Amino acid sequence: MKTILLVDNNLAFLYDMGEVLSMFGYKVIQKPDAESALSIIQKGVRVDLVVTDYHMQGMNGHEFLYALKKILPSVPTIMLTAHGSVETYLKSLSLGVFEHLHKPVETKELGRIVEAALEWSDAGHSLSVS
Repeated sequence: MKTILLVDNNLAFLYDMGEVLSMFGYKVIQKPDAESALSIIQKGVRVDLVVTDYHMQGMNGHEFLYALKKILPSVPTIMLTAHGSVETYLKSLSLGVFEHLHKPVETKELGRIVEAALEWSDAGHSLSVS
């Protein structure tokens, strides 16, 4: 079973998204901020995919991705945002995200993208920090 680390400071969204990903058959670890997400990764918890929000208290999504890629350079990541811009999108790509999505995300679309990111990773591909 693949493990997805889901990071979002909106607790209702975190819970709902966690339920959806669990329904797709994934083990989901939910964290409300980047700092607690990094903490479990530093403890050696195995993660196959990271799905993170951009706008969070403390460390934003880009800062989180930069720190994450230092620890797990080949883990695929999906960035979610409700307030995206071209600059945010381009910065996300430069940090090696697999996909950058705008909230709200349709369930089918999310399932398709998560599956594609995991297949990409299983095939030995990686997107790393530039």
